[in-house]
Amino acid sequence: MGNIGRGGIRAAVLVLAALAFGAQAPRLQAVGDNHRMILITDLEGEPDDSQMIVRLFMYANEMDIEGLIAVSISDPGYPARPPSEPHRIGVHPEDLVKDINAYAIVRPNLLKNAPGWPTAAFLMSKVGAGPYGYGMAAVGDGQSTPGTRLIVQAIEKPDPRPVYICITGGANPLAQALWDYRNTHSQDQVRAFTARIRVYEDYGQDDAGAWICHNFPDIPWIRSLDQVFGLMGPGPPHIPPGRSQTNREPYVWQPYPPTDEGEHLWMKEHIQHDHGPLGALYPDRTERNGRFRYLEGGNTSTWIGLVNKGLYDPEHIAWGGWGGRFHTRGVQIPAGQSRVRYGEGEKPYEPFAMYPDSSDKWTDPETGKTYDDVWTPIQRWRRAYQDDFQARMEWCVKDFKDAHHNPIAAFNGDPARTIVYLTADAGQHVALDASASSSPDNDALGFRWYTYPEAGTYEGELPVQHADRPVAEIAIPANGTGKQIHVIEEVRSLNPVVQLFAYRRIVITVR
Repeated sequence: MGNIGRGGIRAAVLVLAALAFGAQAPRLQAVGDNHRMILITDLEGEPDDSQMIVRLFMYANEMDIEGLIAVSISDPGYPARPPSEPHRIGVHPEDLVKDINAYAIVRPNLLKNAPGWPTAAFLMSKVGAGPYGYGMAAVGDGQSTPGTRLIVQAIEKPDPRPVYICITGGANPLAQALWDYRNTHSQDQVRAFTARIRVYEDYGQDDAGAWICHNFPDIPWIRSLDQVFGLMGPGPPHIPPGRSQTNREPYVWQPYPPTDEGEHLWMKEHIQHDHGPLGALYPDRTERNGRFRYLEGGNTSTWIGLVNKGLYDPEHIAWGGWGGRFHTRGVQIPAGQSRVRYGEGEKPYEPFAMYPDSSDKWTDPETGKTYDDVWTPIQRWRRAYQDDFQARMEWCVKDFKDAHHNPIAAFNGDPARTIVYLTADAGQHVALDASASSSPDNDALGFRWYTYPEAGTYEGELPVQHADRPVAEIAIPANGTGKQIHVIEEVRSLNPVVQLFAYRRIVITVR
């Protein structure tokens, strides 16, 4: 199939696509509904993908997993590894099967702690292999695979919810799915098909993402070059391999040292050892010289925002959440992965537009240190999502009474895990009431209210009165007419073993 037209028409389409993603989009159908997601992952490329899969299955009750697609690890031109290391080409769905078998063993115990865990048989039905080869060289007529067909089936389902495609390897399984669908359907059908797709891509690891965005510019596409590494990484991804990280902030894996090795010591205690067969599959991540690297690379960031429904709306990527925060103006972002640079790389598919990382300014309430950079939108939540993972790993081996569970953040008496929408007049004082919040473990609760100025449209400081109490208040500024203000309600369990968090985002539109 040929490329669509260039010039002014393409530019207009790109702008319209960007505006559409920032606008009010389809809502979840009911309180508590999960988001639909497909994961595309290059298992065995590096241990971080295998680490990420363990965490993913610990949140399998919080998302509707529609596909687990193994993608080719590398291209033949990528520098060969030593003979002692695994070959870097091919797809490995058998690794997903291995993790699902371990999940099946711990699932009965998970059900003691929370509802909604899918069966192992269901997850097995979502496993598929993508193209064996690398990038667009492996995409074309007659090259569909079980994994690419799973993608088409998921998007075609009569379900009004969008499908969030989380790419932690190459994007060519999605490219093949789109290639096949475009060859067998009308233009109107293709438009309806692509309108249901949202993509969050880790770093750009083949040339297929550029091909997709060039040919299907209406697909909203995040390409994160920085924030994906901030989940547990130090910030900039360009640290020379093998160099130990010593400035590891925010530092949340106490009592172990604030280094890569310290993260792994934390991991051995809270994931690998005495947490069941799934945790035992969480591998070490080391360089060739044996030095440790930070946990989970850039993979988990692509989907973890979807699990926190009271904080994050994936239809508003500029609002932020556990997976980071992004601009809604599309720009051409070169792939970060060096393996794309063989030959012409992405040049044949220019122009294309994707959504880049944004920045936050945030003061860590634990240390008082202020961060103001492109990694802050994800690192600001590190204490919450890492303590959450620690507690969920307990669920694999402990009964409810012996494990730890998140508090319930109520707003004005409503305990639902949803974002709250309010309207207020300029100059009005708005009460913020979390007094009906509770803990299933009967823990004492701590409260914190704060505004998230980067997520809203009002520029200026907006202090919250009584910000550390269950009931607080915010004064809407007199010059706020027509603006949107975001307030975050944070409720945490004051447990000496692990603090767990719950959030509600209150979006105030000023009349």
